[in-house]
Amino acid sequence: MTLKISLALRVLSGAPDRYCPDGYRDTPRFQERLSAAAKLKGVTAIEIEQTDINPELPPKELKRMLKDYNLPCSSVAVDLAHDRRFALGGFGNQHQKTRNAAIDEGRKAADIARVLGMNDITVKLYTDGFDYPFQVDYGAHWNTVISSIKTIAKYASPDVNVAIAYKPRDPRQHLTVATVGKSLSLCQEIAMKNVGVAMSFSHAMMAGENPAESIAFLTRASKLFRVYFSDCYRLWDDGLVPGSVHTWELMEALFYLKTSKHTGYLTLDMFPNRLEPSHACQIAVGNLSIFSKKLEKLDTSEMRRAQKTLDAVETQKIIRRVMLQG
Repeated sequence: MTLKISLALRVLSGAPDRYCPDGYRDTPRFQERLSAAAKLKGVTAIEIEQTDINPELPPKELKRMLKDYNLPCSSVAVDLAHDRRFALGGFGNQHQKTRNAAIDEGRKAADIARVLGMNDITVKLYTDGFDYPFQVDYGAHWNTVISSIKTIAKYASPDVNVAIAYKPRDPRQHLTVATVGKSLSLCQEIAMKNVGVAMSFSHAMMAGENPAESIAFLTRASKLFRVYFSDCYRLWDDGLVPGSVHTWELMEALFYLKTSKHTGYLTLDMFPNRLEPSHACQIAVGNLSIFSKKLEKLDTSEMRRAQKTLDAVETQKIIRRVMLQG
């Protein structure tokens, strides 16, 4: 598998969190982050957010800058979590005015994608959910989320794909589209070719999933549109360097991306708050590259034969030989 690695540009931000809202370092200007991304070995594209586009940086100017740095845009992410207008929900908000404002952010992302000459946006449903029992009407909320995404998808069709990013919690205590199963159910109910799923390795872990199985599950339905990599301890979205905690699970995820002939970008989406971000990104790229090279030594036919025995000892012998010997 030839790695195509993209970087979510916000990884190079000032890294604010709930304890240090001003950030652990100064936030570089947009062009400085772009310049830093261009210097990273192995990173061949960047992902931006719809909020990066403003009167000071219109889409055509960004397109020129990306050409200067030889960095294509892999996707435009729609993130409403930092906007107080959507504190009680965006795409699932029961107030039409607020919901329309959220939908407009999705349309904006599709417009940006078209100007930049690419065909992918990622919609993060991180404000739609609940914090307390009885807070929302679950059926009405689910219907509203689906209606909003369908409206965005119709606007984006036929040339822009809409990938739905799922996550079990954070910043809400419970997010509506929380698991791989719910995300696929949403896609099937919308029933549009340009609507699929963006799977994050860490978010799958948080949901109690095995990321490799989630990849296979979405691949069966041809709905794996985008893949994001970081690592975590399952309880929270820690945003650690991929492969730093769950090495074996990362290896298996890459194996299933390889066997499914996934050709999309693998996007680094970390929170290197207490690390120098460029150094953290290079370690991340290195981990993905090393594990990918290890997989070149793995005989897929041999692995499939071993898996048919259902004997974990047989598969462990193969993966141990690939990972730990030679």
